[in-house]
Amino acid sequence: MEPIILKVEDSTLEKMKKYYDSQMVPVDDTNLIFKAHAIGCDIVARVDKTIEFSGQNAVQEAKHWSKKIAKELAKITSTIDDVFSYHHIGCAETGSSDYLGPICIVACYVSEDDVRLLKELKINDISTLSNQDIVNCAKLIKDRLIYSLLILDNSHYNKMVQEGFNQANIKAKLYNQATVNVMQKVKQNVKVKVINQFVSPKTYFNYLKNEVIVVKDLMFETNAEEKYMAVLAAEILSRYAYLQYYANMTKSLKMNLCRGTSANVDAVAAKIAMKYGEKMLTKVAKLNFTNTKRVKALISDK
Repeated sequence: MEPIILKVEDSTLEKMKKYYDSQMVPVDDTNLIFKAHAIGCDIVARVDKTIEFSGQNAVQEAKHWSKKIAKELAKITSTIDDVFSYHHIGCAETGSSDYLGPICIVACYVSEDDVRLLKELKINDISTLSNQDIVNCAKLIKDRLIYSLLILDNSHYNKMVQEGFNQANIKAKLYNQATVNVMQKVKQNVKVKVINQFVSPKTYFNYLKNEVIVVKDLMFETNAEEKYMAVLAAEILSRYAYLQYYANMTKSLKMNLCRGTSANVDAVAAKIAMKYGEKMLTKVAKLNFTNTKRVKALISDK
């Protein structure tokens, strides 16, 4: 594929410098502002503010920086199967936006045969799948794929928050550990490793600066499950694990629960606190969410 050339504004150039900071390589050419090496793509920024993207993932990188080029590229590639067809590792999570329930993170390895299997599921938008759909899909793949599941319950989540970690920091640690676990299970070189992006690469790696083992050759993608079947599988398996955990919580607490951060969730959490004591919230809820203040207000009004 021919390199993609973009002309950018000063503001975009500054954003790109920050975004690619951790992936930059030394330059000795006065005509260049910076060079960066991402997975599957080399990025060269010149003093005339033209940016060159080259490599197999040039399309994906360029789309981040130009709506116009994204539309044009969409037209060009509309007839091409855009699913990454080679073996790779993907990581995704479920539960971080829910007040009640754990954070479930899965890193998953897929072979080329696995990619074909997952494509046959014909999932265009995983967010539209019902809970039963997720269960059905998970049962088809969970015994076939190599993956690592990490479940962070709220007791440990709240402890980490008290120790000074924010949620993005916690997620970075879990994503990294799950990916390391899968790499150790696979026991072969896997060049492409993708995560669903939730912070910039620079911030992500800064969160991991004190970790002993850090997977550095990552691709950061938004909506990665649309192109990378390992991320799609990780989404399915993490949601499946979350549903199982949630079902056990419902049974243990003997009341119906609900997801998200709505007023309905506040009401349920208040009922839990009034029935089992406020200390129970430490075990079932993410106390750094603003829901906690609202829940305490509901309790005090009773």
